[in-house]
Amino acid sequence: MNTTKQFWALFKFHMTINPFIWFMVLALASPLLFTNAFSNSYHPNLSSLLTVQNLFFVGILGIWTLAPEMTQRWGSNTSWNMGTEFILTRAIDRPVLYRSRAAYFYLLIFLIPVISLLYSLQYPDLKVTEYSQTAQQQCLRYVPGSTLEPNPSGSRSPLISIPWGNTLVEEWHFWMFTTSALCVQLLFLLLYPLKYRLWIFYALFFSCIFIPLWIDLHHIGTQTTPYLEHLFFFFTAHQPLFWILTAAAFILTQLWCEWRFARLEQ
Repeated sequence: MNTTKQFWALFKFHMTINPFIWFMVLALASPLLFTNAFSNSYHPNLSSLLTVQNLFFVGILGIWTLAPEMTQRWGSNTSWNMGTEFILTRAIDRPVLYRSRAAYFYLLIFLIPVISLLYSLQYPDLKVTEYSQTAQQQCLRYVPGSTLEPNPSGSRSPLISIPWGNTLVEEWHFWMFTTSALCVQLLFLLLYPLKYRLWIFYALFFSCIFIPLWIDLHHIGTQTTPYLEHLFFFFTAHQPLFWILTAAAFILTQLWCEWRFARLEQ
């Protein structure tokens, strides 16, 4: 069997081995119901609009698709590890095996963000409230076309009007999912040889959930700009650079992960 046929055979196998995982993908869509891409052109808070509340699903989907063998230390429950361990005993091209897993992983991760990005074209413009004057000035400086306009509710804080703002925000969400998926791939391949890899993964996993939450709470009531908004403003001002570097990182990460997976002892 040549490389292409082997890849598609493995990809189809992963697509059918655990139908339950598609319910996890639907869970990715739940916060999107409250964003502008699925409603209208107004959002009451810029910071909450930029946050992706369900980004932790990338880690969960990653361990189910990229490294199901990592869970074997918890027992022989094949429903948990997806029953894929037998593939490693077959005469197959191991880089192709990992490539098929990565393709399935990215399909699961990118499906909802791509749909959301396309749907945002129905409501491309955005009006958002930002109470921090520092963040307002940074938005006007770095986000193309953004302007201030009076708030119809009578609030002292003016609205920030951003042409194609909803689409820009969904591009930002897509970039965050992309970078998170790359980090998850690198993390699994680095942890794979370690004895306590699963415990280290979950320690890092919960840290990535609670540390950003603590930082956001620390900024409440202050005039400082949250770190996520700083990064978003830099992203909007340098989008070509971001996407070029992300594409390069995507290719290099995939090649390195395939190379490392092929040399790991299971």
